[in-house]
Amino acid sequence: MLVANKLNGERFSLVSDRPIKELKEIRSTEKFYCPDCGKEVIMKLGNKKIWHFSHIAGGSCEYEYDRETEYHLTGKLKLYDWLKQQGIHAELEKFDLQMRQKPDIAFEWKGQKYAIEFQCSVIHTDVFSKRTKTYLEYGVTPIWIAAEKLIKRKSNMIVSMNNFLYLFLRRSQNVWNIPAFCPITGQFINLHGVIPISTRKTITKLEVKTLNDFLLGDLIGPEASEFPLMRIWQKENQKLKLRYQTSPGARRNRFLKELYKNRLSLFGLPPVLGLPVQSSPYIETPSFIWQTYIYLDIFRHHKEGEIIYYSRIREAFARRIKKGDIKLRILPAAGQRDYWYALAEYVFLLTKVEYLEKIDSGKVKVLREKTIQNSNDNEAKFFAEYENKIEQLVFQ
Repeated sequence: MLVANKLNGERFSLVSDRPIKELKEIRSTEKFYCPDCGKEVIMKLGNKKIWHFSHIAGGSCEYEYDRETEYHLTGKLKLYDWLKQQGIHAELEKFDLQMRQKPDIAFEWKGQKYAIEFQCSVIHTDVFSKRTKTYLEYGVTPIWIAAEKLIKRKSNMIVSMNNFLYLFLRRSQNVWNIPAFCPITGQFINLHGVIPISTRKTITKLEVKTLNDFLLGDLIGPEASEFPLMRIWQKENQKLKLRYQTSPGARRNRFLKELYKNRLSLFGLPPVLGLPVQSSPYIETPSFIWQTYIYLDIFRHHKEGEIIYYSRIREAFARRIKKGDIKLRILPAAGQRDYWYALAEYVFLLTKVEYLEKIDSGKVKVLREKTIQNSNDNEAKFFAEYENKIEQLVFQ
């Protein structure tokens, strides 16, 4: 930690221009205490690491969620300086007695309170969610910034993301975004879009900027950044299907077994089964799987001209979740929306690609049936016709 309390309760920060000689004199005459737990801490003024306070040997702190490394200390110090240079009144490690939480940096901007958490190590989902919920309950907007080392790039627009990294995902003005920071290079890395193609693989646009080129407004309200999603999507979707079909455990895969039971081929599914929607991140199961389940349970039982009630689609989706066929993600930083939006967006998308017609808010009519085919010709024709429209719906 960079801030501790004196015996009289006064905050004392090591983020200052005091010379080391003065600090050593203060250390010899003053005792310091952790603002969180109240236990004694010592001032460390080494040559290799950033000057900081640390609990005495054998001590522990219930609010110390992760051991602060040099990487973490450097990161939050640089982020603090970055805010100060923009004229923002920010406070380092201010423990809030009401919330019983200590953000790395707290500040107020345009009448709204914010808390920056620069997270460098993996913490339990429950801890992440609880801290986020507490901030929101007290009117504070949390901004979780991931350490750049947590971002695993696969290619220019493909990132491998585990469930922990998805916890950082924010949704501002219908724009998905994960902010990351590297204290070594002093660069912000913004992940724009974030559309999952599989459980781990995500399509996104990475934007890299230096501290000097990145403003607070870019962090709080990132602008939409579109990219050629569908071309990458089609390629990656085919690769994912091939991996499912050729994996050693293919014969035991529940989804593939259900396809076989219904005499369906994985590569013969119509192109409308496996499309991206804006709220895709809420669903961990790949889109071609959860959308095929909706087809098996609902769409294949209705012919052209028949009416389908949205409540039936919802019920079928809920049953699949209960059975474990469809898995969801926890996105505590993403706001009030949930996985039902993904389902509603998919039904809406089917009206835009002319498979369904919206009658009213509760029902749709089948315009044409989803035919099963074994040729790539229909798929190529479908995407040539609707590629731009699908992208517009994802990025709108």
